[in-house]
Amino acid sequence: MAVNFDLFGDPIPEPRDGPGRPEHVWTLENSNKINLLFATGHEIGDAAKALSISQPTLRKHYLKEVEQWRVARLKLKARQLQYLNDEAGKGNVAAIKELLKAMEKGELAQLAARFSDRGREVKKPKPGKKEQQREAARQVGGKYAVPEPPLVQ
Repeated sequence: MAVNFDLFGDPIPEPRDGPGRPEHVWTLENSNKINLLFATGHEIGDAAKALSISQPTLRKHYLKEVEQWRVARLKLKARQLQYLNDEAGKGNVAAIKELLKAMEKGELAQLAARFSDRGREVKKPKPGKKEQQREAARQVGGKYAVPEPPLVQ
């Protein structure tokens, strides 16, 4: 049975005699596509469109990938850093330099997070409508002013 592929490398399904669409089949290639889309910042709907399936079908067949979509970027970055570290361990000078750059970038991000709130004034929250009305009532003077409480001796 010869399998034909479309322009994007997806297999073209064989025509069926029965009613309805054929059941989607999980493949490693599609799983990798989904993980790469998630790692590059795409949403679940984008991944479903890329595979020409619905979101429920994506969740049904690729549940593991969908559950991990928020951390896919971090996982891919960790894997790439692992490759870089392996090459640096072999003595590759370019890999050593890139690894040091990545380490410095991480240290700078940590320092920036530590010192980001220093030197800024803390803004007082704006009072709500009822608080503004109470304050306006306290400011009333003259005939309608709130009387002073009696002195207790």
